[in-house]
Parts: sequence; C-alpha cells; structure tokens
Amino acid sequence: MKSTVENVFARERAIAAFARDAVLSWGFPVVLVIGALLRFANIHVQGFPNDVSSFESWAMTLAAHGPTAFYSSTSFSDYPPGYFYILGLIGWIWSTFFSAHDSSLALLAVLIKIPAILFDLAIGSLLYTLVRRFASAAMALLAASLFLLSPAAIFISAVWGQVDSVAAFFALLAIYALLRSSDFSQSSKTTLWIVCGWLSLTYSLLIKPQAAVLLPLMIAFAFTSREHRSTRLRATASGIVAGLALTVILVEPFHPSNPVAAIAWLLQRLAFGTNVYPYNSINAFNLWAITLHNWATNQGALFWQPDSATLFFLPQSVWGVILVVAAVALVVTRYVQAKTAQAFVEGCAIALLAFFVLATRMHERYMFDGVLFTVACIPFGRRYLWLAPAITLIFYSNLIYSWQYIWHLTNHQAPAIFSLTNLWGPWTLALCVANVVIFFALGWHYLGVEEREPPPAAEEPGEILPPRTRNWYDPREGLSAFRKPLDYVVMAGMGIASFLLSLAFPKWYWKPTDKIFDEVYFARAAEEYLKNARIYENTHPPLTKLLITVSTWMFGGLAHGDHSWGWRFLDVVFGALVVMLLYAFARRVTGSTAWAAIAAALLTLDGMHYVQSRIATPEGFVIFFSLAAVYAFYRFWIASQAEERLHIVVPAWGYLVAVAGAVLGGFAAMLLFDVAQHFIFKWPWFAFWMTEGLTKGPGAFYVTWAYFAAGVYLLLRYRWIPSRFGDGVRELTFADGSYALDAGRGSEMHAVDGTVVTKGKYAHREGDLAITYRPGAVEYKTPVG
Repeated sequence: MKSTVENVFARERAIAAFARDAVLSWGFPVVLVIGALLRFANIHVQGFPNDVSSFESWAMTLAAHGPTAFYSSTSFSDYPPGYFYILGLIGWIWSTFFSAHDSSLALLAVLIKIPAILFDLAIGSLLYTLVRRFASAAMALLAASLFLLSPAAIFISAVWGQVDSVAAFFALLAIYALLRSSDFSQSSKTTLWIVCGWLSLTYSLLIKPQAAVLLPLMIAFAFTSREHRSTRLRATASGIVAGLALTVILVEPFHPSNPVAAIAWLLQRLAFGTNVYPYNSINAFNLWAITLHNWATNQGALFWQPDSATLFFLPQSVWGVILVVAAVALVVTRYVQAKTAQAFVEGCAIALLAFFVLATRMHERYMFDGVLFTVACIPFGRRYLWLAPAITLIFYSNLIYSWQYIWHLTNHQAPAIFSLTNLWGPWTLALCVANVVIFFALGWHYLGVEEREPPPAAEEPGEILPPRTRNWYDPREGLSAFRKPLDYVVMAGMGIASFLLSLAFPKWYWKPTDKIFDEVYFARAAEEYLKNARIYENTHPPLTKLLITVSTWMFGGLAHGDHSWGWRFLDVVFGALVVMLLYAFARRVTGSTAWAAIAAALLTLDGMHYVQSRIATPEGFVIFFSLAAVYAFYRFWIASQAEERLHIVVPAWGYLVAVAGAVLGGFAAMLLFDVAQHFIFKWPWFAFWMTEGLTKGPGAFYVTWAYFAAGVYLLLRYRWIPSRFGDGVRELTFADGSYALDAGRGSEMHAVDGTVVTKGKYAHREGDLAITYRPGAVEYKTPVG
C-alpha cells in the first residue's frame, strides 16, 4: 500500500511531467511564432543602403531584362546566379503589382527581406529536427531558440536584408539529408536522400560559396559505413552528377552556351566575387585581423589591409588557403576515424569555422554558417552549451561593428577615438582573439578527444489510438502528445497553405485596394492611431484596431503602409494561426493526425474564414483569441482533473456571506475611491482621472464596482472560506470523479460509485474499463493500456 507521502510525491511528479510535456509540445511553435514576429516587426528598418539598393536594382533588372541580359545590364554584381532566381521572382511580383504605387521603392525593400526571413524560420525548424535525432525535445528546443531568437540572425535578415540564411539553409539541409539516408535499409531510399543532399549543397554554393568546405566531408561520408559503402558510393557519384547537371541548368539562362563553357563562366564569376575585396579581413573578427604592431595607433587589430603582404615569403592570401585546406584535411581524417553521425555534424561546424577564422578576404557575415552548425552541435557536449552562445554573441558584436563602420563611411565622419581600420580599439582585438581561441578549442577537442556515443534520444510517448464508441473513459484523453516532427510539420504546412490561399488566391489579398465593408471604420482607426487623432469608431474595444494599426505600421505606416496590403496583412497572418491552433486543438482531443488535419482543412476552405482573413476587420483576430481562450481552458481543465487541495465543506450560509461581503465590499471600495478622487486625484499628476475618471457616470461606476466586488469575493473565497471551513484534510481528486482524503493518519478512497476504501483494494468494472482503488491511488486498465 502506498503511503500518503508517496502519493503526494507521485502527484508532484505527475504535475511536473505534465508541465514539462506541455512546454515541449508547445515550446517550438511558440518560439517559431515569436521569431517570426520579431523579424517582421523589424522588417521596415532600413538596412545597409548600398546592399539594399543593389538587391533592389538586381530585382528590377531581372524583371526588366530577364536572366540572359542580366550581367550585361547591371553595373556591378559579385553574386553567382543562384539567388537571382529568387530575386527575379521578387522583381516580377513588384513590377507586376506594386511598381505603379511604390515610387520610393519602400515596398520593394520590404519584399527583398521576406525570403531571408522565411528561410530563417525554415532553418529553425530544420535545426530542431536535426538536433532531435541526437537528443531530447528540450535540447532541440534550446538549439532552435538559440537561432530563432538570436539578435544576430534577426539583424542579418530583417534589418540588413542579407541572404546568408538562404544559402545556409540549403547547406544544413544537405547535411540533414545525408544523415537521413542512414535511416533506411533500402538502397533506393538511401540513394534518393544522398542525391537530394548533393542537390541542396549545389544550390547553396550557387548562392554563396562558403559551404564549399563541406564537399570533402560529404565525399568522406560515402566511405564511413562498411555495410552501406557501395550504396553510398553509387549515390554520391549520382549526387555529384546531379549537382553538375543542376549547375548547368541554372547557369544556362544567364550564360547560354554549352555545358563546359557555362561551368567555366561560373568559375569566372566566383573568381571575380572573390577578388572584389583583396584584403586580409573585411571587418571580420578572425585570425588575420589580429596584428600586434603600434598599439598607439592601431590598438592591436587592423582591417582592410591588402592580403598580398608577404608572411614567410608567401602572401597572406596563400597562407589562408593553406591553413583552411590543412584544417579541413584534419577534420575529414578525424571523421573517417570516428565514422559517427556526431563526428560528421561536428566536423561540418569545425570546417565552416575554419573557413571564416583562417582564410583572408572574409566579411563578418561569412561566420553565419559556422555559428549555425555550432548551435546544431549543442547535444554533443557541455562545451557547446557554453561556446555556442558565446560565439553567437561575438558574431552579433561583429555585425554591430560593421554597421558602425558603414555609418561612418556613408556619413564621411571619422571615428571620435580610433580609425576606420579599427573602430573599437583594444576591444576589437579582444573579440578577434576570443573568436580564434573558441575555434581552436573546439577543433582541439574534436581532433584529440575520443569520440563518445551521442546521448540517446528521449523516448517518445506511447501512441494513443483514435477514439471510437465505447463505454469507458480513458484518463489520458486530451493529453495526446504530438508526434515529432510529423505533427509540427503538418500543422505548419496547414498554416502555410491557409496563409498562401488567403494571400494570393484567386487574386492578391490587397485587391480591391479601396476600403471595403467595415474597413471604413477599422482601417480608418489605424490611420487615426498613427496620427494620434481622435478614434471615430468607438463601439468596439481597441485591441483589434491596434493590431490593424501594427499591420499598417509594419509596411511603413502612413507613408507607405496606408494601403490595402498594410491594413490587411495581419488578418491574413492570424487567419493562418487560427488554422494551426485548430489543428493543435483537434490533435489533442482526437489523438489523430488525420482527423486534426481534416478539421484544419475544413476551416481553411470555409468561405467565412477565407473572407475574414482577407479584410481589415476584427473578426479574424476575435476568432483567434476566442479559440485560444477555449483551448487554454481545455488544457487547464484536463490538467486540473487530477489535483491535490484542501478539503473544505462549506455550508450554504458560508457562500451567502461571501456574496454579501463581495457586494458590500465593492460598494465600500467605490466609496473610498470616490473620496480619494476629491482629495487626491485633484493633484496635477492625477489630472487624467478628473477628466476620464472611472466613476464618471453610472455605467462606469457599476462596471468599476463589479471589478472591486469580484476582487473582494476572490479574497473571501480563497482566504476566509478555507480558514473558516477547512478541516485540515487533504483532498486528492482523480480523472474518473473519485477522490481520496488524507488526514495525516492514512487515506480513504471514495470510489466513483460511492464506495469508501480505507484498506486493501476495491475493484470496479464498467464494460471494458477496469478500475482498482486503493487508499490514495487509482489504477485504470483499458483496451489501450
């Protein structure tokens, strides 16, 4: 027989487990949404003028001249053609739908940033899935959060408008695809995943070449499994051929020729991009920025120095190549020795960091891939739990440094203390040294420490069968856990489908461009909020109008966002969020991915939902918050079915006293409030109460009284009633309606049929449900467990 103390501890463990499961189930979607909101909230911030202007110019040139004449029509382009397919699409959308109304190019600047933001979110999802292969959901959530909420990642995509996340996503996807290939015994599926990995890396290199250091590791991957070596070798060869074919296909529109000439032209473009900045370090906190001569002027670090300067009879640029090749060779050798998935991912991180730290001609953003893969290594050791956030912080500092450098350069203003070759003096040296030390520490540990087995993945909760007609109650109903990553992928897919449907089908959501229906009130309210004017529409609470205001502000406020695309955008977003929330609700209730998807699909295709998701009115926001409130109460209700509390038997007169005390207490509080209004609120800093006082008018008086009365009642209910009628006995409730009473001298169980069990056990059966009661404990047996 379990003791009362054991029951209490079991109850506490159950509550903690439930809270942990809830956090892990909802943690990633919440972080993903927060990451998206943080990025879209900063999308209107102007990035580097030169870079943003270049992207705008390239997009418009692609829309006007197409890929064939692109490089001859633009004055400068140091990018290979991979990203121009995305820029071309943006240019076409802008020129087709917005160019006539966007003479200042403000909307084009926003459109330029959207791909990088979307790929940021995709990286977070892929990072969660990859880390989940090696560790628990909590560790995967930590890794995804470290990236999605990283100021550095938000800064690059949402503020700067750069596209590093696009290339990095395909590099990470390539490594994940190779890891995924080892999950199958069938050679066809293994081959498919490996080929997909090579295609993904190919496209990453066609955007930016940083991930080229992963090529030797991906080739070595084919040799690290004796059992599957032949399959991997054939798949790798097929992947390389497929990658070359994809390269030719994507290059030909920009340089129509034969395949050999197309590849040669691409190599020339890459060489041109590499030679644009022939310096040791272009504001990058790496090895070549550390120079210890003349502290009085240089403060121990120098950027923008020609890398043609010799060191031991060789130019610095050549030494950079030698160091990177040596580092990658050591990494590949160690991986071939270890032959583990952990060594593969860690090797990728070390190789990418080596490229940034050891090579010359590095920009600060070239550290992006190395930081991303370092975060992916978090489950491999405590060193990454400390060093991954540290290197992320240094990366962010490097971005801020470059931002200040461009500001000084653009405004032709010399720094107040130091020079343009080193804005921060000794702090620059400290950050450079820290970056180099972290790289060598991680590399030394990777090369010199015996590989340990990766931590086992957390055990998934048992599957709950879909509900069917029955005569018994399963206490686990409503607590069905998500299947990771299936349910998250399906939920995100349903939300994205709803978003795209409302966004563009059968025409873009901003058509018509005039205010329609009640937008004449609510879109107008947004304008009035932004003008700080009197709000004309005053029959609805302000929250939904403020959200429409935020939507308008996101697109540039009155200057650029006071159009249909600005008013309506957040309605489209919340319409998609409702679909995702409904999926989660249905999945919890039914325990079935299929039924949850059907429920979400029905809402997506509902005409009313579709219309309200495309116009700037409150209904879309209201249904989201209403459904969220019901879902939150549902989760609370399910969780509170099993609860420990003080046992209280309250006579009828006790409740009457509480209600009467609340009524009188509310009036007494209002009387004091009214007196205070005459003697205190007349002071200048309380002047707003004199003009908009809560007690001004009978309606406001009674509403305020109701709040005071409710507060007094809660005080009496949870303080006076327990102290007056509590009998010192603890009550433990169970999901089937039974409960146990514990007075400190043993427990008695009150079964669902009224039977009281003080010792031994009592068996109760209802159809297929068998319940065994013991003092302080209940055991359920059903056909599902």
